[in-house]
Amino acid sequence: AWGKARQGKYASAVIEKADEIKYGKVPQLLFSNYSQYNINGNRSDYEKPYYARRANLAYLALAMCLTGDKEKYMPRLLDHTVAILEEWNWCVPAHIKWKTSGPDAWNFCDLFCAETGAVMAQLHALVADELDKEWTGLSELIRQKTLQRTVNTVLYSGIEHWWFTSWTPANWTVWCSYNNLSTAFCLEKDYRKLAYAVKMYLEAASRFIYHCPEDGYCAEGPSYYNKANLMISRLIFLLDKSLPGSMDKLIAAPKIKAMVEFIANVQIGSKYQLSFGDSQCELHPDFAAIPAAELFNAPALLEMSCLNNFSLGSCGNHLNESLSLIFDQPEELPEKMSAGNPVSHFKDRLVVLRTDGFSAALKAGHNDEPHNHNDLGHFSIFDGSTPVIVDAGTGTYSRIHFSPERYTLWNIRGAGHNAPVLGGIEQVPGREYTSTFTLENDHIVRCDLAKAYPAEAGVKSFERTLDFSEDRITVEDAFVLEKPLPAVITLHCKATPEIVDKNTVKLGEVTLLLEGISVEKAELLPDMLHLTQSVWDGPLTALRLRSDSGRYKLTFKK
Repeated sequence: AWGKARQGKYASAVIEKADEIKYGKVPQLLFSNYSQYNINGNRSDYEKPYYARRANLAYLALAMCLTGDKEKYMPRLLDHTVAILEEWNWCVPAHIKWKTSGPDAWNFCDLFCAETGAVMAQLHALVADELDKEWTGLSELIRQKTLQRTVNTVLYSGIEHWWFTSWTPANWTVWCSYNNLSTAFCLEKDYRKLAYAVKMYLEAASRFIYHCPEDGYCAEGPSYYNKANLMISRLIFLLDKSLPGSMDKLIAAPKIKAMVEFIANVQIGSKYQLSFGDSQCELHPDFAAIPAAELFNAPALLEMSCLNNFSLGSCGNHLNESLSLIFDQPEELPEKMSAGNPVSHFKDRLVVLRTDGFSAALKAGHNDEPHNHNDLGHFSIFDGSTPVIVDAGTGTYSRIHFSPERYTLWNIRGAGHNAPVLGGIEQVPGREYTSTFTLENDHIVRCDLAKAYPAEAGVKSFERTLDFSEDRITVEDAFVLEKPLPAVITLHCKATPEIVDKNTVKLGEVTLLLEGISVEKAELLPDMLHLTQSVWDGPLTALRLRSDSGRYKLTFKK
């Protein structure tokens, strides 16, 4: 099997990565970096070498298996294996309870502790015998420490894990459950304990499925798809392999198929996904989307997934991802990608309209989604695969993203989206702020924003209408307020706007015509980074429009 895998398209990439790792150079983890999160909110200075350790371990283990060259790869693999075992804690600094002492704070099994457990379990499955030849008993040390820190800490320690017990779970629930089950399958020798682990982690995952809408909408945003909806597919895939036929009813369930297909339904062109909530704009489905597409007979997902350039992993899951890339590549792949389904409709949450020319999307729902942005009524426009009007999305997380100051961030607050700010009053967070929409004849979207603003805005009625066609899109706002207030709309533009006059703007190949509203100013926005890369390949420009009327129209045309 390894000899055949050596001929695959990703094997050489893995070996190249392994050959770049220097002898005697294990990324250093310092407590001073760990504690930065508690001091100034920085989490990346610790997480970067933390993830690098796990990536290096993956590449070295796989390179040794692919080439059979123990002499070359084993010393570096042992250095990284022992270093990870020596870490006092596998939980990243943003996820521990800093103001609490004792085991509840320091032994918590978070997302990346669970993922590290799966990495160590997969390492054990691959090379346990070879490790024991170098250090007798090392594989048993890996087995015991990994089970204790992950599977057993959650099930038997009495330490509260909210993601495991919550009735309304988030992506943590399926992300941790999948990784801990993967660990249990590899390492647990007591079949009664293994059966108990399957029962308990599937109960948690089932709650996640229960609370997901029937249309598969991922409330946490497209960038969380890999760690939310797709994790359900990973769980099903794992159990179907372990006990063939046991998952047939779930594979046939329309709701789960819709959850798995979500990412294909928010795709725009060949490169982008919608970036609502805490998402980035580039389309990066994990490789697991390919076996998921085959398992659930989802051709649009298969087409989209096969034509992406997959990474060898991220955030430390490189062993899992690289194994999938090496062994699960389908023999036949689609040759090209279409524009996607003409309409993707998630009831009262999101609608996406596509052609080979323009594509557009409009966001609704409520302002208390997980990883929420105050974005009700926000619209996005693409010309083919070229972004025209976008949602900025989010960059690298720091403490402020999950603090009371979250909505001071320009890209998260109401003024950072293109529903109007009314007399200085913007949308605010809260489950009570809601919007709905209707879709007429698959091209007219009518969004009701009457309940999207706080009471001081005095909104009596508000309808945003988006009229869509292949070469023209019209957005019209009509509202009635208790007292007249000016409306300011901020459009986030990928191309630098060329202001022809107050009512005409060139946005690359697209012309924006304004009626009842005019250009106030354009200004460059701060560039956002996701980890170390610019989110939109450079900064966006804010085009600010102002109207003193309760009705105005924006027309985008070729």
